[in-house]
Amino acid sequence: MATLGWRRPELADRRVHAAIALEERQGWRFALIIRLGALALVAVWLAATIPFPRVTWWLGLIGLFALSGLIPYLMRRRRRWRLWVAGFIALDAVLLTVALLAPNPFLEAAWPIQMTLRLHNHLYLFVFLAGAALSYAPLMVLWTGAAVAGAWSVGVYLILTLPESIGWLPGLQTDTQDGLLAARELYLDPHFVDVNRWVNEVVLLAITALVVAAAVWRSRRLLARQIASERARANLARYFSPDVVDRLARERGPLDQAEVREAAVLFVDIVGFTRLCESIPPENCIAILRSFHARMARCVFAHGGTLDKYIGDGLMATFGTLEPRPDDAARALACAFAMREEIARWNAKRRGRGAQEIAVGIGLHHGPVTVGNVGGDRQLEFTAVGDAVNVASRLERLTRQLGSGLAVSGALATAAGETEGADRLLSRLEPAGDTRLRGRERPIPIFALAPKTPATPAADDTGDSAAEGLAPPATRPAGDGATAAAVQR
Repeated sequence: MATLGWRRPELADRRVHAAIALEERQGWRFALIIRLGALALVAVWLAATIPFPRVTWWLGLIGLFALSGLIPYLMRRRRRWRLWVAGFIALDAVLLTVALLAPNPFLEAAWPIQMTLRLHNHLYLFVFLAGAALSYAPLMVLWTGAAVAGAWSVGVYLILTLPESIGWLPGLQTDTQDGLLAARELYLDPHFVDVNRWVNEVVLLAITALVVAAAVWRSRRLLARQIASERARANLARYFSPDVVDRLARERGPLDQAEVREAAVLFVDIVGFTRLCESIPPENCIAILRSFHARMARCVFAHGGTLDKYIGDGLMATFGTLEPRPDDAARALACAFAMREEIARWNAKRRGRGAQEIAVGIGLHHGPVTVGNVGGDRQLEFTAVGDAVNVASRLERLTRQLGSGLAVSGALATAAGETEGADRLLSRLEPAGDTRLRGRERPIPIFALAPKTPATPAADDTGDSAAEGLAPPATRPAGDGATAAAVQR
C-alpha cells in the first residue's frame, strides 16, 4: 500500500505523471465536495422524517462521515498522504457497516438485528464504491471494494455468530415437500441469516470493484495520452501553423525521413541591431527581440508557414516544407508584406514613447530544399537545408545594398505569379537587375520593393554582408523584359 496509483509505461514521463497526480488530488477534492453535499441532503431528509432523539444517532454518523472525508483531504500535502487516505477509507467502510447493521440505541423497541440483513441496505455499499471512482486512482477503487466487502463480511459474521441467529442446516433437504416447508419456515424466521445472500453480495462487490477500477485505469490512460498529445501540440504550435499541427501530431514520417521538396524560404532580420544594442540596456535588447520574434512568428503562422528557427535578431520561415501547396510562393510573399506592415505598426508605438524605430530586411527565394530532422540522438531539429536556403539568406542581406527592405528572387516571383490574385502583390515590386551572389556562378534576377540607389552598408552590417558571401549587384537594366514579365504575370 505504499503507492495507490497505477504505474504504467505510458506514465513514465515525469510531467505526465505529475499531471496525473494533480488530477488525482483534484479528484479527491471533487469527491469531498460531492460527499459533503450528499451528507447535507441526507441530514436534512433525516431531520425532517425521523423524530428526536432517534435522529441524533444518524446525525452523529453523518458527522463522522464528514470528518472522515475532510481530515484526509486536509492532510493531502503530507508525504504519506495516500496511506492516510487508505486508512480513512477503511474507517468509512466500518462506519457504513455500523450505520447499516447496528441498531439505533435511541430506539426503544426494535426488531431482531438479523432482520437488517433482509433489507436492501447492501445497495449503499455499491453507491459508496462508485464514489471511489472520483479519486481517479484504480488501486484506491480496489482498496475501497476490499475494505467495504471486508467490513460488511465482519458485520454479517458477527450477527451470524449471535446465539439466537440461525444460519444454514447442512442436513436440510429441499427436494421434498417436507423439506421445502422446513426451508420456508426457516427463511421466515426473523433470526435467520441468509449466508448465500451474503456470499452473493461479496462476490458482486468484488466484480463491481474490478469493473470500476478498470474504467478508472482506462480513463487514466486516456488522460495520459491526451496530456502527451497536448504537450506535443503545444510544442509543435511554437514552430508550425495551426493547420498543420494536427498532421504532425498524428504522423512522424515527415519528420523522420528527409525529403526534397519545392518550397519558399523567407529570412527576416533587424537592420543595425548591433548598433542599437550599444545604446540601450541588455534587458531592453532581450525585450526587443522577444517582441520582434513574436510579431514575425504570428505573421508566419497566419500565412500557413513553418517557423524553422530563430537566428539571433532574425528568423527563418518556410512555406511548403511540410505540406507543399500550389500557392506556397504567393503566401510567402504575402507574409513578407504582412511583416512590413506589422513593423510599421510597431514603429508607430515606439515613436509614441520616444523609442528608436526598427528597420528590417526580408529575403525570399523559391526552389528545391531538403527537409527533415537534423541533430544528434538527444536533440533533433526539423529544418530545411539546401541552396534555396542559402540564396534566401543572402537576399535578406542584399537588402542593405539595395536600400530596400525586401528582396525577392525571380524564381519566387515566377512561382507566385502562377497563383491567382498574386498580381496585386507582385505589382508592388520592381526589377532590381540580375545579381551574382558570391558562391554562385550565375547571377539571378532580383526584385525589390521600391529599390533605391545602392547605399553604403552600415558599419555593423558590412561585416555581416561579407560573411554571407554577397557579390556586388550586377548592372540593373530598368527595362528588363524577362523580369518585368514575371512581376506582371
